[in-house]
Amino acid sequence: MMRVSKRDKKLVIIIAVALGLTQLITLIMNEFMIKADLIFKTDQLVFLALIIALFPPAIINYVDMRWRLSIDKNIPEFLRELSEAGRTGVTLTRALDLASKRRYGPLSSELERIVTKLSWGGNFEDSLKKFAERIETKLAKRTSILLTEINRSGGDIKDVLDTISRHIRELQSIEDERRSQLQTYVGIVYIAFFIFIFIDYILLQTFFAKIEALKESLSDVGGLFLMKELSYESIKTIMFHMSIMQGLFGGLIAGKMGEGALGAGLKHSLILITIAFLMFYFIM
Repeated sequence: MMRVSKRDKKLVIIIAVALGLTQLITLIMNEFMIKADLIFKTDQLVFLALIIALFPPAIINYVDMRWRLSIDKNIPEFLRELSEAGRTGVTLTRALDLASKRRYGPLSSELERIVTKLSWGGNFEDSLKKFAERIETKLAKRTSILLTEINRSGGDIKDVLDTISRHIRELQSIEDERRSQLQTYVGIVYIAFFIFIFIDYILLQTFFAKIEALKESLSDVGGLFLMKELSYESIKTIMFHMSIMQGLFGGLIAGKMGEGALGAGLKHSLILITIAFLMFYFIM
C-alpha cells in the first residue's frame, strides 16, 4: 500500500480527463472529417472514453483509501505500545521512538518520519500536526491533538493512553459494524442494476424483437404498421444509454452509502459501466 498525495491525485485526474477528451476529439474528427470505419458505434466510443477517464481516478482513490484505512486500523495498537513504553518511565518522545520500531504497516513509516524530524531538532507538536495533515483522517487528527495535549500536560501517560486506545477501539468497532450494515445497501445497488439489465434483455429479446418481426412481415405483404417509427435499434440504443447512466450514478451512490464518500464510488461506477457495456456489446 502506498500514500497518494493531493498533487498526485490531481495529476492522475488531469491525465485521465485528457485521455478521455483526446478520444472524444478524435471521434468528433472522424465523424465529420475522416469518416473512417470503426469497430464500435459513436455512442459506444463515447462511453469507452468515459471508462478510460474513470479508470485511473478509481484505482488511485482505491489505493489511497486502503492506505488510510490501514493506518487508522493500526493507531489503537500503536497507542497501546506507546502506553507500554511509558510504563518504564521514559518520556513521551522516547516512548514514541520505541513504538515506531514496531510493525504497524504503513503507519510505521509515518512514525519514523516523526522520529526523524524530532532527531533533527524539530518541534514535537509541529511534527504531530504534519502527521495529521499527511494522513488526513479524523482519527489521525484526533490522535495528533491528544498526544499534543498529553505532551503539554506531562505526568503519567500510560493510563491516559490506555483509555484512549480502548476508546478508539470501541469507535472502530462501531464504525466496522456500521459499514457492515451499509454493505447491504451497496449490494442492493448492484442487485438493482443487474435487474435493470435483465429486464432490458428480456424486453429486447421478446417484446421488441417480436414487434420488429411483425413490422417486417406486414411490410412484406403491403400492410401498415401503426408504430412504424418504433425502431428496434433506437430502443436498444436508449436502453444502453440508460444502463450506462444507471451504472455511473448507482456506483457513486454505493460509494457514498458504503464508505461515506462519492470518490469511493468511482470503482463501483467503473465496474457497473463496464458490465453494461460488455452486456450490450456481446449479448444484446
